[in-house]
Amino acid sequence: MKRKFILFGATGSIGDSTLDILRQRSDDFELVGFTWHQNSDKARAIQAEFKVAHAFSTSADDAADKTSRLLDIPHDFVIIAIVGAAGVTTTLEAANRGETILLANKESLVIAGEIVMAAAKAHGATILPVDSEHSSLFRLLATQRSFAETDTVYLTASGGPLLHVSGEEFYNASKALVLKHPTWVMGPKITVDSAGLTNKALEIIEAHYLFDLPYEKIQAVIHPQSYVHAMVGHADGTIIQHVSYPDMKYPIAYAMYYPGVPAKTVLAKAPQNYPGFEFYAVDETKFRSYALGRKAGVLGKYYPAVYNAANEAAVAAFLGDTIRFGEIPELIERAMATQFSDYDYTTIAGLTEFDRAARSAVMKQVLTV
Repeated sequence: MKRKFILFGATGSIGDSTLDILRQRSDDFELVGFTWHQNSDKARAIQAEFKVAHAFSTSADDAADKTSRLLDIPHDFVIIAIVGAAGVTTTLEAANRGETILLANKESLVIAGEIVMAAAKAHGATILPVDSEHSSLFRLLATQRSFAETDTVYLTASGGPLLHVSGEEFYNASKALVLKHPTWVMGPKITVDSAGLTNKALEIIEAHYLFDLPYEKIQAVIHPQSYVHAMVGHADGTIIQHVSYPDMKYPIAYAMYYPGVPAKTVLAKAPQNYPGFEFYAVDETKFRSYALGRKAGVLGKYYPAVYNAANEAAVAAFLGDTIRFGEIPELIERAMATQFSDYDYTTIAGLTEFDRAARSAVMKQVLTV
């Protein structure tokens, strides 16, 4: 029997990979509904190709009501691939409904990790990671006899296009260079995040909630080849790795078939065809956004929401040619140091206010640059 699913954020890069899997494995899966944001032409093509009756744009005024109605359609799981903070409310509603959630929106846990995970636990929802690093970590941790065996987990980062760029060249890196990722094809926002290792800080916060690990046990390591996606260091000093070619169809298919065995969606490649692997420590002085993200995670409360919102606003300003690349962490740091109103960070409403306040603070700074 086909497993039916709903895809939130169908026109992005995760949506593209998911639909590639569906084309290959149409006997196993059926797309029964999806959303998009602004790319209506692509959405119409998807709707026609897969004969989907239920689809809508999240830019519509009644998007929240439409989301609820879409979730009422019979289905087996949902994939949340909405970019940025916009995905939080959808993830929370799915958690409150006890859904099986294939999560590709890291901001859901960065902004509201405690709220979302508590809702999932209370309503019996299952959250399966779709990010390549978290999917690999999920698989590696399943081999542990107990959490006591785990000493440190490592999320790998490619280092992006600026790995070997430093100083003024790093600070003033052009948009064309920043968006030229060496191994992954992604949307512009996440590609900018990758260049500054902001995405790795967000993933560390996400891993903290997904796997209930303390921050001191979660580290990032630069691995330019992007073949090793996660590693687990054992208490006895040994390390195991999860290795594959850099293709998002691996983690997406693993989650779509879970708990069953995933079908092959990428051509197999023998180990001798892999390149030599390199690993480097993260330079937190250079990658200041990464260091600020780790700090936000450790501080907890509203800081991860402020960090994420400030970064989204700063990245938008960079992509809009309003600021230089090196100003992104500067704007984030100022936002994190700002004294905001005393909103209730234990609620979505309160976190939304922190999000708005942080974006506003960044935009005011941008206008004065």
